[in-house]
Amino acid sequence: MKARTFPTGHLMVGLLEAFMWLDRGLQKNLKAAGLPHVRRLESMVMLYASIGVLRPTALARTLGITRQSVNAAIRELEGKALIELVTDPEDGRCKMIQFTESGEPIRQQAGNIMAGLEQVLEDRIGKSNKDRLHIALDVKRGEPPLLDDPLPARTKRVR
Repeated sequence: MKARTFPTGHLMVGLLEAFMWLDRGLQKNLKAAGLPHVRRLESMVMLYASIGVLRPTALARTLGITRQSVNAAIRELEGKALIELVTDPEDGRCKMIQFTESGEPIRQQAGNIMAGLEQVLEDRIGKSNKDRLHIALDVKRGEPPLLDDPLPARTKRVR
C-alpha cells in the first residue's frame, strides 16, 4: 500500500484523520460492548479530565470551544453518571469534574479499548513508527508563532 502524502501545510489533515480513526474505533467498540454512547466532545472532555484538566473553563480553553459547549458535554456526562461537578477544594468559587464510582467500569473499558486501538496501530505501522509518533507529539511546541508575510511558505520567518 502506497503511503498517501499531503501538500506542505497539510500535516493537520493527517493528524485529524488519525484522531478520527481513534475516536471512531472508541465509539464502535463502546457500542459493541453495549456501553452508553459518548459523543466526540464528551470523550474529549473525559480524556482531558483523566490527565488533570478538571475545571470547565480550562477544558474550554484547552479544547478551543466555548464554555457553554463544555457545560453541555458535562451535563450529558453527568446524565450518564460518568462524572459529577464538585466544588474545587483549591477555590470554593470554582467547580471541577470528579469521576463517579458508578462510571468506573465504563472508564476502565474505554481505557482498554484505547490501549487495544494503539496496539492495532502499532501492528499496522510498526512499533518504532508508533514510538516515534508518541515522541514527536509529546514535544513541547510552545505557543503558535506569528509568521511574517508575504514570504512563500517554505521560507517564512518566525517572530
